[in-house]
Amino acid sequence: MSIFYLIFIGLALYFCFRYDGIEEYDQHKEHRLWLMCGYLICLSGFSYGLGGDKFAYMQYFEEYPESLSETSDFIWIEFMNYGHMPLWTFINIFAKSVFGSFYAVQFIQSTAINIAVCYLVSKYTHRYFLFLLVYFFTLQYFIFNTEVMREGLALSFSLIGMYGWMNSKKWLYFITVPIALLIHPSALTVLIFPFMRFRVSHKTIIYGVAIAFLIWLLSDFLLGRVMLSVAGGLGGMIQKILFYSIKASNIFGFIRSALTYLVFPLIIMYTVVKNEEDSELKKQKEQMMAFALVLGITVCSFAGFIRLYNSVRIFYLIMLTDFIIYLFRYKEHLIMRVGALAGTLFLIGLQYMTPYKTTNTRFYDYFFPYTCILNEDKSVFIREIAHQEAVIEEESDDNVRNIK
Repeated sequence: MSIFYLIFIGLALYFCFRYDGIEEYDQHKEHRLWLMCGYLICLSGFSYGLGGDKFAYMQYFEEYPESLSETSDFIWIEFMNYGHMPLWTFINIFAKSVFGSFYAVQFIQSTAINIAVCYLVSKYTHRYFLFLLVYFFTLQYFIFNTEVMREGLALSFSLIGMYGWMNSKKWLYFITVPIALLIHPSALTVLIFPFMRFRVSHKTIIYGVAIAFLIWLLSDFLLGRVMLSVAGGLGGMIQKILFYSIKASNIFGFIRSALTYLVFPLIIMYTVVKNEEDSELKKQKEQMMAFALVLGITVCSFAGFIRLYNSVRIFYLIMLTDFIIYLFRYKEHLIMRVGALAGTLFLIGLQYMTPYKTTNTRFYDYFFPYTCILNEDKSVFIREIAHQEAVIEEESDDNVRNIK
């Protein structure tokens, strides 16, 4: 079944060489982009047991009622017990009552996130198909479509909202962001996006790393105050806040996070912004980079909130795509740029190879080989076991805060 991956890669490579060099509007190029978007939608929509976290979504789906008449009560139950937001619960109940299958949820979610991603790609880079390859090989396609489905669906609205804000369509922002919040609370990060109006320089990157390090040193105390204030609360949302807040990192974890979310991304984004010739696009990309800096500082400082960076990740991947082209086009600071790209690839490789001892598998095994609804082989449930190992919180001094 992994032939479907090879077909996608082959088409993306062909279209990359055939069309990515065209910088003016070309209807054939646009058509091929949306053709590939449809392919990505179907790849996820027709998948079976792809990913690790998806098994949890499938189990939740079995608990949903088959009648829309029970929606209001179940929305409250899901929010209190699991912290699931109302619109996500409604979408699942609607899919179960109308289609009776979780595959409908897969298609709804995959359609939303991949259309939003491809729309932004068509607006911010000419290298459509190189981006699709980056999206695929960095595993972000798989993560947004299988691992963080609720967040991915919310992100589809957040991305359109941020695009609207940057293009004088603020009404679009005020419509889509509340919808995103009704799907997943991570959309709260998008509320600070309109205020990201400062420029990022080399000095700003250095200051950002220093600030992140200082907050990291004080994070036990800072989050201790927050945890003590909410510890008496009830419900799934409070439990999740406590769960993510208690996660910590040692100095090596901080260094890796700083390289992953601050140093390498900002070098890449700074290079692209600096070489952007269109003044309006440059202004918008500066705002994206400022947003990336603020979120980067946050996730480096507080290890449990790394997923917040997902709000800016598509912007980052779009600029990473252009950076790959600029790498061979400009000689200025070549060693630094090569180092940033090499470091980025190394860190992606580490993610690929994350091991799971209980199943003798690695992170990439969540997505390879491709498993389709045409063959519902129960062997895929080894991914669920691996995922259970991944989410078990090991109580050690290295990854749990000492809150007093």
